[in-house]
Amino acid sequence: WDLIGSESSPYMAVKAKKQGLRIGIFVAIDEEQHRAGVPPPGQSKSQLRRDNTMPYPQDVTVTVGEIRGACAALGHNALEYTVKVEDGHNEVVRRRHVQPLRMPELLQRGIEVGPKNRKVAVEVEWQGGAKFLAELVKREKGMYQVRFTGGKKETLSGVPLNHLHPFDAEDTRTDSSPETLAPDPLWLLDRKIQADIDVKWPLKKRIQDALELLRSQMRPPGAPPLRGPFIGQRAFDSEGYPAHPAPLQELTVDGAFVDTWGKYAGKIKFASTYKIGPSYPRMDAWIDNVDAGDPLYFHAALPVYSGLICLGMYKNPGEPGQGQPEWIRASDVALVGIALYVNGEMFTGSFTNPPLEKNGLQKYGHESCHFIPGCASTYMADSAWVGGVFCLAPTDTDCELRDDVYSIMAYHQLLRDWAKRPRPTGAPAFGAREIDVQVNLVLSTSYLANLRQVCAGSIRVTLSEKGLAMAYDRLRDVQERRLNSQAAHYPKRPRKALSEITYEEGVEQRLIDPKDVPGFISKAPPLPAPAAPAPVV
Repeated sequence: WDLIGSESSPYMAVKAKKQGLRIGIFVAIDEEQHRAGVPPPGQSKSQLRRDNTMPYPQDVTVTVGEIRGACAALGHNALEYTVKVEDGHNEVVRRRHVQPLRMPELLQRGIEVGPKNRKVAVEVEWQGGAKFLAELVKREKGMYQVRFTGGKKETLSGVPLNHLHPFDAEDTRTDSSPETLAPDPLWLLDRKIQADIDVKWPLKKRIQDALELLRSQMRPPGAPPLRGPFIGQRAFDSEGYPAHPAPLQELTVDGAFVDTWGKYAGKIKFASTYKIGPSYPRMDAWIDNVDAGDPLYFHAALPVYSGLICLGMYKNPGEPGQGQPEWIRASDVALVGIALYVNGEMFTGSFTNPPLEKNGLQKYGHESCHFIPGCASTYMADSAWVGGVFCLAPTDTDCELRDDVYSIMAYHQLLRDWAKRPRPTGAPAFGAREIDVQVNLVLSTSYLANLRQVCAGSIRVTLSEKGLAMAYDRLRDVQERRLNSQAAHYPKRPRKALSEITYEEGVEQRLIDPKDVPGFISKAPPLPAPAAPAPVV
């Protein structure tokens, strides 16, 4: 009677044998206490109860163990099984909650896991794709937990199905585990460097592809704001992009984050003053239309930290498959771009062929560009960036403009260009023209392998003759006086790290007119003004 253990009667031994569960076989325990799936077509639930050999569906959480004994339980013809889950840990399970180990999804991959075997070869990415022998321990939410048989015999959770392979003694390590070996040096590099991105997808080509993408599609201002979940295994945000499986602790979205950014998250809002955003939480004088001569600012904010937003799926051109999801890493140079559109048509401005970062290969290990092509302005950030205030047309007293100079130039240029265009067919031949200026906030990295238009906003601008004249005078004042003023060089408001063009780069790339020096040359800041003499009493 060693089939079911010394504590069992001959009758129970025969019953257990009929139910197909013997000592020493591997079984799957239904952790959610469900029955064995949905009956197939034409089969009733009573028939299902008599056939307890059906495998559990893939979405059912199961724990794998080995039967060590069986005994009678309360109830008519009931059995309880002692299942060894791991060394020193056994579970007593009723018959209706345990099945012989069968996982059809593994069998489809050629992995012969069953009542007599639960060993698999596990591919470990940070060991250069090496395979290690392990035993199945658990399946939960489509991911697997395994315990390695060699080395430190540690447990690894969250293993995807495509990292499990049939055991092959020739290419599977049996005497070691991932933690007993040093990480593969290549794995320590970014995935894109591992894929040799600079050779297979040169940066110049990436710049062209990024520009074409922004030209061909605009995030509509009326689109619903991007929403989560942004964290979790096998989770996806509101637009179908994968959620971050294991973000840094610093990117935790807590109550303080929600209190600060909740009312702005995922939105772009316009105002006629720079006193907007979390620093001025009571300000709600948002505007929908302005005249060309009016000041114009906007506040843009992501729904969460930039490091939690998936930029897209990375793969080199011509490679098969969907690619791997890309997020902004702590070591990346994050880029935040301001893309301007007029009536749905992109205003590309000056940065259609931006310069590459000098010595980028030596500094970053890859070719790098700190400009998102086609964007009016690009700012360097990190994985913890959320939002900020941006300027398109400053007030008469605002001199803190150096961070927004490219956006200011682009906005005034598009006002001039659209004022010169002929009126569309069917439009009134009298009165001031109106245009819709749309703004997209674009997120990328210095690789420019992926970019994503995360949030959008729109404002209607009236091109009145008086307003256009005021805009011309305002721009000239910005270039000739305000841009190199003391207030511009010593701002009191929070700074943004603008990606700037030097005079030499601008002339070389033909991005600026050599005569138009103000506004583009980073001159030394003026000396602070001397203190006024004390009044004579």
